Amino acid sequence: MGANMEYLLGIDGGGTKTVVCVEGLTKEKETRQFFYFGAFNINGQGEKETKKTLDDIDRQLKENGYEVKNCKGIGIGTAGISNPVVATFLKEQFLKREYECPIFLYGDQETALSAVFESCYGMILIAGTGSICFGKTKGEEPVRAGGYGHIIDDVGSGYAIARDMLTAIVRAEDGRGEKTVLTSLVFDFLGIKEIKQLIQFLYKENRSKKEVANLAILIEEAIRLGDKVACSIEEKSVNDLYELWKAVHIQMPQEKNLALTGSVLVKNTRISTKLIEKIHQEQKEMNIVVSKEEAVLGALRLLKKDKKERKVLWEDERTIFSD
Repeated sequence: MGANMEYLLGIDGGGTKTVVCVEGLTKEKETRQFFYFGAFNINGQGEKETKKTLDDIDRQLKENGYEVKNCKGIGIGTAGISNPVVATFLKEQFLKREYECPIFLYGDQETALSAVFESCYGMILIAGTGSICFGKTKGEEPVRAGGYGHIIDDVGSGYAIARDMLTAIVRAEDGRGEKTVLTSLVFDFLGIKEIKQLIQFLYKENRSKKEVANLAILIEEAIRLGDKVACSIEEKSVNDLYELWKAVHIQMPQEKNLALTGSVLVKNTRISTKLIEKIHQEQKEMNIVVSKEEAVLGALRLLKKDKKERKVLWEDERTIFSD
């Protein structure tokens, strides 16, 4: 696959993983090939790490016979595209690699939405390491709630659940809170025996948000064991995610399609089920789907849509960029 074939390139860039999809432009059946790489997040990892990922993508494509001259369009979904530095950096990188095709930039929440709904319109609530709700209808400005990072926001996310679990553990330790089975579950998971070691784990240099958020999977076991503290944390997550949806829904009440995605909503069926029930109590007509669709497919869908509509932000003699 690849030799002398024209193709479109979709890129879903994340803080820890980048998914690339090559879609062949053939008259026969649809051909797609997926590749997986490291970080692609200029705001989070910086330019050096993203350059390395772009180099890896270049190398992999060439090894599979995909020539730069045959690329007819690139759709990139990643965080931070509203930052002019990000757009400028990516423009320079693709010009450097001699791409002569239209290149479009999208927010990662928009590509996630477009991966689920063919129209590229609707609402999507994402709760993974972080959280955000995003909505888009034809002819209207996009709407969002949340997504402002783990320090001040990301409510209901894996990180928020883990943070609340750790808060409960230290409060139980010094007597401010009630005892919780979360203590033993987290200690066993991390292979530690005391609070001091927990603090060392948490504040270790370069400790990633994802590593902390991974602890959130323990909440289900704690609830199964009947832990009241864990139940209250779960309830808080459901309520926080509901508020994210409601903040967007109020601004676009006519929209009836909602996708739920991200590790918290896909893997923790208790939280997603309770959230769906809570939303349906207010909006019975809401069509809600839990989605595992790859966001990179949304980047490709948006790319094809925008190429067809000739939506252009700026162009030079070789490359078109849009956001």
